[in-house]
Amino acid sequence: MDSTTARKLIAEIGPRVAGAKVADVMAPGADCLILELAGDRRLFLGAVTLKALPILFLLDDSRLALAPGRAAAPPFASQLRGSTLVSLAPLDDRPGALAHLRWTSQVGRTIERWLTIDLGRRPSLSLTDGHATQAAAAPETAAPETAAPAPTVATWHDDRGRPHARLSSEDRNEPAEETREFDSLNAAACFMFTELWPELDLARRRDALERIVERRLRRTRRAMEKVQVEIDDSENAAQYRHMGQLLLTRQAEIGRGKSSVTIMDYDDSTPVVIELDPRLGPQQNAESLFRRARKAERRSERAPVRLGELEEKATQLQNASESLAGASADELTVLEGRFLPTQPVVSDRKAPKERVRFRTYRISGGWEVLVGKSNRDNDLLTHKMARPDDLWFHARQTAGSHVVLRKSGQKAEPDKQAILEAAAIAAFHSKAGKSSKVSVCYTEKRHVRKVRGGKPGLAIVAREKVVMVRPKLPKS
Repeated sequence: MDSTTARKLIAEIGPRVAGAKVADVMAPGADCLILELAGDRRLFLGAVTLKALPILFLLDDSRLALAPGRAAAPPFASQLRGSTLVSLAPLDDRPGALAHLRWTSQVGRTIERWLTIDLGRRPSLSLTDGHATQAAAAPETAAPETAAPAPTVATWHDDRGRPHARLSSEDRNEPAEETREFDSLNAAACFMFTELWPELDLARRRDALERIVERRLRRTRRAMEKVQVEIDDSENAAQYRHMGQLLLTRQAEIGRGKSSVTIMDYDDSTPVVIELDPRLGPQQNAESLFRRARKAERRSERAPVRLGELEEKATQLQNASESLAGASADELTVLEGRFLPTQPVVSDRKAPKERVRFRTYRISGGWEVLVGKSNRDNDLLTHKMARPDDLWFHARQTAGSHVVLRKSGQKAEPDKQAILEAAAIAAFHSKAGKSSKVSVCYTEKRHVRKVRGGKPGLAIVAREKVVMVRPKLPKS
């Protein structure tokens, strides 16, 4: 897909998905990601990152048909599920889209995420938090009605018989086996997904399995060769023992430092050549030969059994390799269960819940008070979460949590009782929490700044006020 076509396709899809919530994340294949969008009607925003079929599409509920049991572990599922799709815009420098998603945690923290869908020469998906790594251009507005060419899908097959397709919004004279026209780019993209992707996905799965089976077959055959060498060597056990005995018998005639020696056999007429370790003496070389004899004798019992097991395994792998060419989707699923590594099961408890980083209290007047749980949480609460007019509390001259009384933009000011209760919470969550009275300072958050280069949790306070309170938590 070229950049012009990608921009037109995103301009067509973008307005329909902006503001929708991601209800679920599916991965019907390793190179396909689908977001189920909840809104006025169920829609499915999908992306295929196969090099032969890089597309982005938007399907309605009635046209989505996924093979059961194919979805493994969808990428980014925990980070995307439950978020809101703010916008979908084209990439600046290559064909593709940048999906801006917003997710709000249980404590009200807003997290911005960007899903980059690269449909260029190396199609891929990537997710980033914080600021977008790739700026997105504004979607193009619809051009006035002209005699523009209808969107087309050109299909052809490569030398291995695998289908390829290209979506275009312009006239192209490149050779293709078949070209079809559509009313819209999204209709063409949906056709490519529903009609062509299943065949391509089947070919990709078949190729992946073929590589795995062939690799295992090569390893098995190498193991068979090694076992056969052990079997051949096991026949020399008696010879190793005989040479060891000769060395012990004639060790007086052999000195140290020789790599080989020729000794007359017991009949004094047959010469026997024995390889030696020059670092060892005759007795140690004899013991080494006895060990080789014992090892060869053990192999003579185990190696044939092992060879039979390897031969059976090689036959099974060879049969599996031959059956891959015409395997159906169901047969491939069975073979994948045999040969593909099992994926670890991800507990639902780990996704998409975020660790609660702040304690929350309600005090007099209905005001909300947040308390950091660690030094890093204190920094996040004070310098990221709190607004300039929120009230900030901290126990004086002792370590403790940062405490923020959130005004949330209200014009009303907390009364004296609310300030004393928030100060009591700050005193409770400090090193002086067991004292009868604690001095607590407070000020607007705008007067609190981070120590440059300081450790997390350190802050400089200006225009502070001080109250003496008894450490205490609110009853509710």
